[in-house]
Amino acid sequence: MKRRHIITSKIKRGSLIRYPLENIKRESFETIRKELKEILHRKPGIYALYRGNRLVYVGLASSLYRRVKGYLKSKRLKWDNFSIFIIKRLRYLKDLETAVVRIAKPEANRIEGRVPHHNFLKQVLKEKINKKRKSLSRKLKIKNTEIKSLQKEIGQMQEAIYRSP
Repeated sequence: MKRRHIITSKIKRGSLIRYPLENIKRESFETIRKELKEILHRKPGIYALYRGNRLVYVGLASSLYRRVKGYLKSKRLKWDNFSIFIIKRLRYLKDLETAVVRIAKPEANRIEGRVPHHNFLKQVLKEKINKKRKSLSRKLKIKNTEIKSLQKEIGQMQEAIYRSP
């Protein structure tokens, strides 16, 4: 338990996400368009589009302002509010989007994103399961041998007792 605390205490918040802006109504975009353009122009990050409280779409953008503005004209995607997260390090943007999409599974995201070695942990766990099965099998054989030996002894003892006059 202490080890986990030590590890998490060294992790600094804000290392990846610089600034969030959450739950902004679609209609409000035009009202604060000029200010958003100043703040968000050429700022990379993740955006989320919602219908009510339900997450509809998650995406990444090198310019959050242009991307959200583009979705205002979308007839295909129905949404009424959005959230954005400006990211400090562009190199983690795709991984972050992939994680969010795989966890939240928004209805309009068709592609989950690729994760290198996505089956690695499953494979490691399968190998551990197989090791435990083999160990169990060995132990069962030993126990079965012991049980047969005990059954034989019991049988011999019973035979000796019941044959006596």
